[in-house]
Amino acid sequence: MSRTFTIRRCLAAAGLVALLFPGCRRDEAVPIDPGHTYFPVERGLWAEYQVDSSWSFEGLGISGAVRYRLREVIDSVYTDPEGRTAQRIERFVWDTLTNGWRIKDVWTQTRQPAYAERTEENVRLLKLTFPTRVGERWNLNALNDRPDMEVSHEAVDQPWQHGNLSFDSTLLVRNHYPNNLVDTLIYRERYARHVGLVERVRDSSNTQTDGTNGWYFRQVITAYGH
Repeated sequence: MSRTFTIRRCLAAAGLVALLFPGCRRDEAVPIDPGHTYFPVERGLWAEYQVDSSWSFEGLGISGAVRYRLREVIDSVYTDPEGRTAQRIERFVWDTLTNGWRIKDVWTQTRQPAYAERTEENVRLLKLTFPTRVGERWNLNALNDRPDMEVSHEAVDQPWQHGNLSFDSTLLVRNHYPNNLVDTLIYRERYARHVGLVERVRDSSNTQTDGTNGWYFRQVITAYGH
Protein backbone atom coordinates (compact mmCIF):
# COMPACT_ATOMS: atom_id res chain seq x y z
CA MET A 1 0.00 0.00 0.00
CA SER A 2 1.46 3.39 -0.98
CA ARG A 3 2.07 6.11 1.57
CA THR A 4 -0.09 8.53 -0.44
CA PHE A 5 -3.06 6.15 -0.32
CA THR A 6 -2.64 5.70 3.42
CA ILE A 7 -2.66 9.48 4.01
CA ARG A 8 -5.78 9.83 1.84
CA ARG A 9 -7.56 7.14 3.87
CA CYS A 10 -6.63 8.87 7.12
CA LEU A 11 -7.90 12.21 5.84
CA ALA A 12 -11.13 10.60 4.70
CA ALA A 13 -11.60 8.98 8.11
CA ALA A 14 -10.97 12.28 9.83
CA GLY A 15 -13.56 13.95 7.62
CA LEU A 16 -16.10 11.26 8.48
CA VAL A 17 -15.53 11.77 12.20
CA ALA A 18 -16.00 15.52 11.79
CA LEU A 19 -19.32 14.95 10.04
CA LEU A 20 -20.56 12.49 12.63
CA PHE A 21 -19.36 14.51 15.65
CA PRO A 22 -19.41 18.18 14.60
CA GLY A 23 -19.23 19.41 18.21
CA CYS A 24 -16.00 17.61 19.07
CA ARG A 25 -13.50 20.30 18.16
CA ARG A 26 -10.39 20.59 20.28
CA ASP A 27 -10.33 24.38 19.92
CA GLU A 28 -14.01 24.90 20.70
CA ALA A 29 -14.44 27.01 23.87
CA VAL A 30 -16.73 25.72 26.59
CA PRO A 31 -19.12 28.50 27.72
CA ILE A 32 -18.51 29.68 31.29
CA ASP A 33 -21.51 30.48 33.46
CA PRO A 34 -20.58 33.74 35.25
CA GLY A 35 -23.27 33.26 37.91
CA HIS A 36 -25.12 36.51 37.19
CA THR A 37 -28.48 34.86 37.96
CA TYR A 38 -27.53 34.77 41.65
CA PHE A 39 -27.98 38.54 41.65
CA PRO A 40 -31.16 39.24 39.64
CA VAL A 41 -31.90 42.78 38.47
CA GLU A 42 -35.35 42.51 36.86
CA ARG A 43 -37.88 45.18 37.82
CA GLY A 44 -40.77 43.82 39.87
CA LEU A 45 -38.88 41.03 41.61
CA TRP A 46 -39.70 40.82 45.32
CA ALA A 47 -38.82 38.74 48.36
CA GLU A 48 -40.13 38.59 51.90
CA TYR A 49 -38.07 37.72 54.96
CA GLN A 50 -38.31 36.97 58.65
CA VAL A 51 -35.81 39.08 60.57
CA ASP A 52 -34.53 38.29 64.08
CA SER A 53 -32.20 40.72 65.77
CA SER A 54 -30.83 40.79 69.31
CA TRP A 55 -28.25 42.81 71.20
CA SER A 56 -26.54 42.76 74.57
CA PHE A 57 -24.24 45.24 76.31
CA GLU A 58 -23.71 43.58 79.66
CA GLY A 59 -21.48 46.33 81.00
CA LEU A 60 -24.32 48.82 80.60
CA GLY A 61 -27.06 46.41 81.56
CA ILE A 62 -28.71 46.80 78.15
CA SER A 63 -30.16 43.98 76.08
CA GLY A 64 -33.09 43.40 73.77
CA ALA A 65 -34.50 41.54 70.80
CA VAL A 66 -36.90 42.22 67.96
CA ARG A 67 -38.60 40.16 65.26
CA TYR A 68 -40.29 41.57 62.17
CA ARG A 69 -41.27 40.87 58.57
CA LEU A 70 -39.33 42.54 55.78
CA ARG A 71 -40.18 42.89 52.09
CA GLU A 72 -37.76 43.99 49.36
CA VAL A 73 -38.92 45.01 45.87
CA ILE A 74 -36.89 46.03 42.82
CA ASP A 75 -39.00 49.09 42.14
CA SER A 76 -37.30 50.70 39.16
CA VAL A 77 -34.25 50.77 36.91
CA TYR A 78 -32.16 53.90 36.34
CA THR A 79 -28.69 55.12 35.31
CA ASP A 80 -26.48 55.93 38.29
CA PRO A 81 -23.98 58.86 38.45
CA GLU A 82 -21.25 56.58 37.08
CA GLY A 83 -23.30 55.80 33.98
CA ARG A 84 -24.15 52.24 35.06
CA THR A 85 -27.53 50.56 34.89
CA ALA A 86 -28.75 50.30 38.48
CA GLN A 87 -31.87 49.32 40.41
CA ARG A 88 -33.81 51.08 43.17
CA ILE A 89 -34.85 48.67 45.95
CA GLU A 90 -37.74 49.67 48.17
CA ARG A 91 -37.77 47.97 51.57
CA PHE A 92 -40.90 47.62 53.69
CA VAL A 93 -41.69 46.34 57.17
CA TRP A 94 -45.03 44.83 58.20
CA ASP A 95 -46.97 47.24 60.40
CA THR A 96 -48.95 45.22 62.95
CA LEU A 97 -51.11 48.26 63.79
CA THR A 98 -52.37 48.83 60.24
CA ASN A 99 -51.91 45.26 58.99
CA GLY A 100 -50.06 46.53 55.94
CA TRP A 101 -46.58 47.18 54.55
CA ARG A 102 -44.89 50.41 55.57
CA ILE A 103 -41.88 51.81 53.69
CA LYS A 104 -38.69 51.51 55.75
CA ASP A 105 -35.92 52.71 53.47
CA VAL A 106 -34.50 52.60 49.96
CA TRP A 107 -31.34 50.81 48.86
CA THR A 108 -29.72 50.62 45.42
CA GLN A 109 -27.76 48.01 43.51
CA THR A 110 -25.95 47.40 40.26
CA ARG A 111 -24.73 44.23 38.56
CA GLN A 112 -21.74 44.53 36.28
CA PRO A 113 -20.00 41.78 34.27
CA ALA A 114 -17.33 41.23 36.96
CA TYR A 115 -19.09 42.19 40.20
CA ALA A 116 -22.34 43.00 42.02
CA GLU A 117 -22.61 46.04 44.26
CA ARG A 118 -25.25 47.16 46.75
CA THR A 119 -25.59 50.38 48.71
CA GLU A 120 -27.07 49.59 52.13
CA GLU A 121 -27.73 52.43 54.58
CA ASN A 122 -25.58 54.66 52.34
CA VAL A 123 -22.66 52.20 52.50
CA ARG A 124 -21.39 50.74 49.23
CA LEU A 125 -20.61 47.03 49.49
CA LEU A 126 -18.99 44.71 46.96
CA LYS A 127 -21.40 41.79 47.36
CA LEU A 128 -20.30 39.28 44.71
CA THR A 129 -17.63 38.78 42.09
CA PHE A 130 -18.09 36.99 38.77
CA PRO A 131 -17.62 34.31 37.71
CA THR A 132 -18.72 32.70 40.97
CA ARG A 133 -15.88 30.28 41.75
CA VAL A 134 -15.33 28.46 45.05
CA GLY A 135 -12.45 30.06 46.93
CA GLU A 136 -12.57 33.39 45.10
CA ARG A 137 -11.77 36.12 47.66
CA TRP A 138 -12.30 39.88 47.72
CA ASN A 139 -12.73 42.84 50.09
CA LEU A 140 -16.39 43.44 50.94
CA ASN A 141 -15.55 47.03 51.94
CA ALA A 142 -13.43 47.89 48.92
CA LEU A 143 -15.84 50.70 47.96
CA ASN A 144 -16.18 52.38 51.37
CA ASP A 145 -13.98 53.62 54.22
CA ARG A 146 -14.74 50.80 56.67
CA PRO A 147 -12.03 48.34 57.76
CA ASP A 148 -11.26 45.65 55.21
CA MET A 149 -13.30 42.47 55.43
CA GLU A 150 -12.16 39.54 53.33
CA VAL A 151 -14.98 37.32 52.09
CA SER A 152 -15.16 34.48 49.58
CA HIS A 153 -17.46 32.16 47.67
CA GLU A 154 -17.47 29.17 49.97
CA ALA A 155 -20.00 27.01 48.09
CA VAL A 156 -21.50 27.33 44.61
CA ASP A 157 -24.55 25.64 43.06
CA GLN A 158 -25.47 23.85 46.29
CA PRO A 159 -29.07 22.89 47.22
CA TRP A 160 -30.57 24.59 50.28
CA GLN A 161 -33.90 24.48 52.04
CA HIS A 162 -35.71 26.60 54.59
CA GLY A 163 -39.17 25.63 55.74
CA ASN A 164 -41.24 24.79 52.71
CA LEU A 165 -38.93 26.61 50.31
CA SER A 166 -36.30 24.62 48.40
CA PHE A 167 -33.61 25.93 46.08
CA ASP A 168 -31.53 23.64 43.87
CA SER A 169 -28.66 26.10 43.32
CA THR A 170 -27.40 28.46 46.00
CA LEU A 171 -24.20 30.42 46.54
CA LEU A 172 -22.69 30.91 50.00
CA VAL A 173 -20.50 33.91 50.83
CA ARG A 174 -18.59 33.97 54.14
CA ASN A 175 -15.96 36.11 55.81
CA HIS A 176 -12.49 35.05 56.94
CA TYR A 177 -12.03 36.56 60.39
CA PRO A 178 -9.85 34.85 63.01
CA ASN A 179 -12.53 34.47 65.71
CA ASN A 180 -11.24 33.89 69.24
CA LEU A 181 -12.41 33.91 72.87
CA VAL A 182 -12.54 37.71 72.88
CA ASP A 183 -13.75 38.77 69.42
CA THR A 184 -16.36 37.17 67.19
CA LEU A 185 -17.23 38.44 63.74
CA ILE A 186 -19.38 36.25 61.49
CA TYR A 187 -20.67 37.39 58.10
CA ARG A 188 -22.69 35.01 55.96
CA GLU A 189 -24.95 35.57 52.95
CA ARG A 190 -26.62 32.97 50.75
CA TYR A 191 -28.03 33.64 47.29
CA ALA A 192 -30.30 31.52 45.09
CA ARG A 193 -30.40 31.63 41.30
CA HIS A 194 -33.14 33.92 39.91
CA VAL A 195 -34.15 34.88 43.48
CA GLY A 196 -31.19 36.68 45.03
CA LEU A 197 -30.58 36.86 48.77
CA VAL A 198 -32.20 34.03 50.73
CA GLU A 199 -30.31 34.28 54.02
CA ARG A 200 -28.17 36.87 55.78
CA VAL A 201 -26.39 36.38 59.13
CA ARG A 202 -24.32 38.88 61.14
CA ASP A 203 -22.84 38.01 64.52
CA SER A 204 -20.49 40.51 66.16
CA SER A 205 -19.40 40.45 69.79
CA ASN A 206 -16.55 41.41 72.08
CA THR A 207 -15.98 39.83 75.50
CA GLN A 208 -14.08 41.75 78.16
CA THR A 209 -13.95 41.78 81.98
CA ASP A 210 -17.23 43.73 82.11
CA GLY A 211 -19.06 41.11 80.05
CA THR A 212 -20.00 40.52 76.44
CA ASN A 213 -21.10 43.31 74.13
CA GLY A 214 -22.49 42.72 70.67
CA TRP A 215 -25.42 41.97 68.44
CA TYR A 216 -26.84 39.20 66.28
CA PHE A 217 -28.92 39.54 63.10
CA ARG A 218 -30.53 36.92 60.87
CA GLN A 219 -32.70 37.52 57.81
CA VAL A 220 -34.18 34.45 56.07
CA ILE A 221 -36.52 34.23 53.10
CA THR A 222 -40.18 33.23 53.53
CA ALA A 223 -41.64 34.04 50.08
CA TYR A 224 -40.63 35.46 46.70
CA GLY A 225 -42.08 36.25 43.30
CA HIS A 226 -42.31 38.65 40.37
